[in-house]
Amino acid sequence: MKEKFKAFTEKHARLWEFVKFVFTACSTTVLYYIIFWIGQATLVEPLKGVKVDSAILAFLGYDANLGLAISYLSASFLSYVASYIMNRKVTFKSNSNIALSTILFALMVVVTTAFTSWFGTFATEWCAAKGGFWASGFMSSLVIPTVAMLIPFVWTFPFQKYVIYRNKKEPEAQEAEAKEAVEEADIAQASEVAGEAEAVAEQTSEATDAAAQEPTQAEAGEAVEAQVTDAQ
Repeated sequence: MKEKFKAFTEKHARLWEFVKFVFTACSTTVLYYIIFWIGQATLVEPLKGVKVDSAILAFLGYDANLGLAISYLSASFLSYVASYIMNRKVTFKSNSNIALSTILFALMVVVTTAFTSWFGTFATEWCAAKGGFWASGFMSSLVIPTVAMLIPFVWTFPFQKYVIYRNKKEPEAQEAEAKEAVEEADIAQASEVAGEAEAVAEQTSEATDAAAQEPTQAEAGEAVEAQVTDAQ
């Protein structure tokens, strides 16, 4: 069973990579909510009335209470750290530059967070304006946050796979590629030389055949003498 599973994952490597990516996303989302709920239960009430003066947290909707802000920031930070480590070590098994990949990951997080916050606010206000079922807690608490988390998959997976966690080529792989390129060049050159030799041989053969078909000077003289003798 283990060998069959390994063979399947090797045959469908990209699919298996995406499955691991989704699993990581789900796991870190659960981690986020656990930490956020713990923060809400322990910090929001004691810090009630302490407002945070931050344009960024105001944009994200977490400036009303210091406890809420701490809960959000700690949950986000720890879940993103877990996501970075799991995707680097498990999902993509990357050997990319850590400093560069960390900076790129942070930039992606900023863009994604800004989008999900904007979309959540926009969708919630739109549903509230529609009224009825659209304005229900089911939509605002479950459907909209879920959709807001799913949309970024469109860019987060390819960006992480092909940019953030793009593997560096090992020296052995580079050497093998160079050797293969040299061998291919040698084969192409040998094929070209062989083709030229074949063309020369063919031309020589045609010239030989043509020469064999033409009568020599001696044979022409003998033919003339024979004709003179017959005429006499």
